[in-house]
Amino acid sequence: MKNKLLVLACLILTTTVFSQVSVSPGIKAGLNLANLSNVDDTSAKLGLQGGLFVNLHLANFYELQIETTYSNQGTTFNEVTYDNGFDPIIILEEEDLDLEYVSLNLANKFFPVKNIGLNLIVGPSIDILINSNDYDDIIPIDFSLFGGIGYDFPFGLGLDLRYKQGLIDVREDFFDDYDEDENDFYNSDSVLNGVIQFSVSYKFDFSK
Repeated sequence: MKNKLLVLACLILTTTVFSQVSVSPGIKAGLNLANLSNVDDTSAKLGLQGGLFVNLHLANFYELQIETTYSNQGTTFNEVTYDNGFDPIIILEEEDLDLEYVSLNLANKFFPVKNIGLNLIVGPSIDILINSNDYDDIIPIDFSLFGGIGYDFPFGLGLDLRYKQGLIDVREDFFDDYDEDENDFYNSDSVLNGVIQFSVSYKFDFSK
């Protein structure tokens, strides 16, 4: 009898949980403000990002959003000259380093206030390099973590602002370069992707 009651309770709990689950596809697009760490004479570069996602509404306070996106990252190199070391820097030319990635993002969205679209976003990302205009070799994959804030309107429109931090040095041969300061063949100042992302999204609701 106790086993039957336990099974019945589990069935009721499972039914209750999954009755709240809804699956909604969507699209998103936006802008990147990207840069690389520990590179001299650079500035942030503007790029595009966007793609498709599937949103899993698992509870009133939590959604899992699986995203496949294109993300244009990199930096802008500022070619500069110094006149005797004391006069102002003269910028001669700017050249963009374009690092184009296809990313798989697992966005965990937490809604702290019930029935309000404000949400906190955190998750990991795997970024695969598909194109680069750099003459040196760039490592073909990056692993990133991101976090941010968003707002989902009841009619499907969404806005979010995130910061994504790469965790892998983008230089494929960085361990082969001799570092005179450290007196070895490893430069500990890793060159990492860093991106501020603003996105506009639309989530389709086919249940209506």
